[in-house]
Amino acid sequence: MIKEKFRKKSFLIVGLGISGISLHNFLKNQKIKVLSWDDNELARKKAKNKGISITQIESIDYSNIDFIVFSPGVASNKPNEHPIVKKSKKFNCLIISDLDLIYFLNYNYIKIGITGTNGKSTTTSCVNHICNMSQQFSLACGNIGKPFSSLKFDRKIENLIVEASSYQLERLKYARFNISLLLNISKDHLERHKNMKNYINAKLNIFKKQEQNDFAIISIDNYYTRKIVKDFKMNFKSNLIQVSCKKILKNGLSVVEKENKLIIQNNISNQSFMINKNDLKGLDGNHNLENIIATYAICHLLKISDVSFKKYLKTFKGLAHRFEYVATFGKIMIFNDSKATNVESSKVALSNLKNIFWILGGRPKSGGINGIEKYLHQVKMAFIFGEAKDNFSDNLKKHIKLEKFKKLRPAFEKAINIAKEKDEEINILFSPACSSFDQFKNFEERGNYFKKIVKLSLKTLLKNE
Repeated sequence: MIKEKFRKKSFLIVGLGISGISLHNFLKNQKIKVLSWDDNELARKKAKNKGISITQIESIDYSNIDFIVFSPGVASNKPNEHPIVKKSKKFNCLIISDLDLIYFLNYNYIKIGITGTNGKSTTTSCVNHICNMSQQFSLACGNIGKPFSSLKFDRKIENLIVEASSYQLERLKYARFNISLLLNISKDHLERHKNMKNYINAKLNIFKKQEQNDFAIISIDNYYTRKIVKDFKMNFKSNLIQVSCKKILKNGLSVVEKENKLIIQNNISNQSFMINKNDLKGLDGNHNLENIIATYAICHLLKISDVSFKKYLKTFKGLAHRFEYVATFGKIMIFNDSKATNVESSKVALSNLKNIFWILGGRPKSGGINGIEKYLHQVKMAFIFGEAKDNFSDNLKKHIKLEKFKKLRPAFEKAINIAKEKDEEINILFSPACSSFDQFKNFEERGNYFKKIVKLSLKTLLKNE
């Protein structure tokens, strides 16, 4: 399974979360020398319980290490670089991404890399769904929550579809994608990357190893991506395909909305077709237009027919925690957008609804809630919780009515109790615009908790009616 030239290489894995443990087991099964370490004592104990031997950090002989793989969440750049980084420089150990192991595989899959600040999980899942339904057998992995090293590889697999985060891409050294997609770029993860230049450069690594017969797909509906497109030919070798959901491109792929229908315009092949927007239950909201045209671009390159694309796009169910409809209570509709871990994501959600009771909060990211003002015209009231409550309140109180809470549950309960007294339709939108790490392990745990408290609250309200 691993290319012969890498079989005698040795690896050090730093960080024993899901991806680290999966990679350790994968390499061990390939009979490749691998050492493992995690700074967290509890993580080391959990790894030991799963049969993984831990090498004490003080006893590692770096002269016998070829590759160091940090888990995506472990920083390897200044000023927060891990102490092992200094050792790697001294002994010429190469720090690589877990995604680089894709290059080491001895298979000829079509490798598809998908990145962007927002929308990459939905696009990855949608492409995977359409491919498999069209009898192009595919696997989706990466930042979507399934490490590639946990997959059961098969010669029958045709496409490997990889969601790539900036954390993974910043250390990419080997992996080459036959098709690479960049959806959009907005301010995010600056606590890790420190500035936009570093963040953008990390994203651009998805195109770095591409060759002249490869394809790069970029949406031009974004300030940063338009600049990348402008200089693309000077920096990269692959064939550029531009996509847009805001205008018809003369030499690209576009989607526009007209009378509740979506028109896909392919001006590369001079063809077009329509989709009834009401048929796309799993891709509701205007923010999904970018995901749709990006998915179409990949499917077009994979020679999936327009008929199949249209047919199976309708059967895609969408992903949890991404502008997810949860419940209706009288005139109240409730949406879970826990995946909105930054203000840009929340802007998109706010743009899709009217009469909004907005629940937000958590641990604020760099830039906080800045730039949200022009998206507040449909927000009737905000309910702010967690570490962000004071800072966000100071920014929002000039524009909208709001209340502050320590935790999510009382914020939601107050929102629904006020909403049920209104004589108009209200949309309760949980779109945090923050990371989850003040009170939850991740956005999935946060979103599942939100859905749980919605269910409990509605049960109580229905009982009392």
